Amino acid sequence: MPPAQTLPPPYLLSRNTLLLYGGAIAIRLALFSIPAISETLLQRVELATPVTSFKRLTEGTFLYQSHVPPYDGGVYHQAPLLLVVFSFLFQLPQVTLSLLYSLIDIVIAHTLQKITILKQQREVDLPRLAVEEKLALIDPTTVAALYLFNPLSILSCVSRSTILFTNLSVIMALFSGLSGRFSFSMMWIALGSYFSVYPAMLVAPLLLMLPGQTKMIALTTFGGSLLILLGLSRLAVGSWDFINATYGVILFLPDLTPNVGMFWYFFIEIFDQFRSFFLMVFQFHTFIFVAPLCIRFRHRPVFVLTILCGIIAVFKSYPSVGDVTLYLALVPVHDELFKYCRYGFLVANLFLYSSVLAPIFWHLWIYAGSGNANFYYAITLVYNLGQVMLLIDLVYAMLRREFDVANPEAIGKQVIHK
Repeated sequence: MPPAQTLPPPYLLSRNTLLLYGGAIAIRLALFSIPAISETLLQRVELATPVTSFKRLTEGTFLYQSHVPPYDGGVYHQAPLLLVVFSFLFQLPQVTLSLLYSLIDIVIAHTLQKITILKQQREVDLPRLAVEEKLALIDPTTVAALYLFNPLSILSCVSRSTILFTNLSVIMALFSGLSGRFSFSMMWIALGSYFSVYPAMLVAPLLLMLPGQTKMIALTTFGGSLLILLGLSRLAVGSWDFINATYGVILFLPDLTPNVGMFWYFFIEIFDQFRSFFLMVFQFHTFIFVAPLCIRFRHRPVFVLTILCGIIAVFKSYPSVGDVTLYLALVPVHDELFKYCRYGFLVANLFLYSSVLAPIFWHLWIYAGSGNANFYYAITLVYNLGQVMLLIDLVYAMLRREFDVANPEAIGKQVIHK
């Protein structure tokens, strides 16, 4: 193997990496220390949804500590075990939470480094283009830096959104799967599914990493872990009311608080007699991509998981910017696809355009009174268009690269399918 493709030890922490982590923590703690910023971000609809809001978590924890059923008021819609954990954390100095969220981001970034190395080792024997033999693989530290200094990652962290716990679970599940620790992989993805229904979609690409005889054991581990988490939740709150208040809200959408997704405005406008039908269609649409992606890219499970994370970020019922940071963090892992991507400039501009105008349109609608819901929904459509174009571009890039690897004589030529 050429020297350019030599892979570093997966657990080595260089001085540059430590400086990177220190700088990322410093930025986050600095923003946490400015109340005007941290308190504003808590309330931003792009960052906090009814199922991930830290403000709602605080209210739910207060009710829980006061021995009032936290799910009776229709305010708290998050996992019961978060109540137990944060009941303890809220008794510690306030800086503890800031450190916790910052360290979770560091753990995610460090795990992304290890995922990058393991993915490169996993694919080192796969066919490659001749030109790629002379190119260096992406530096794992670069992948970590792109996550840590992504403005969306920083904002999600400072907003203290609980989506961070879901993202951590997914990243740890992927790392465990690539490491061959399949039981841990299923436990982690069960935890992610416990926090939010949608990570259950990712069981399929994780199973693609397993030898055939262990798939049933892995599924049993996933189901058993999920049942244990639900059982512990029943013990924590004393009833099964949390099932409808957490997962029912995600699936049936009773709270139509605006967010960056496509559900809320549509279901405000829809007639009640059609609501159940379109709810089923919208939710089914999210899950329908799992089978074709797993069949077509069965030898590329990391890529399948990345695309599915992007689909979740676009089509889940209560999406936030935190969902986008997860799959954007995984995109650089597939650096071999970048040369095939066609819409990079357009996608970057759509993200920038929507990021600037979304807060402006929200202000015009809610505070200035000179706009309406159409203003804000229109810019969320632009934002989601950027995501969809990015996902389409990545799938095209993978298909074209696979075609070029199998047909080197077709490199650079237009392919017409008859």
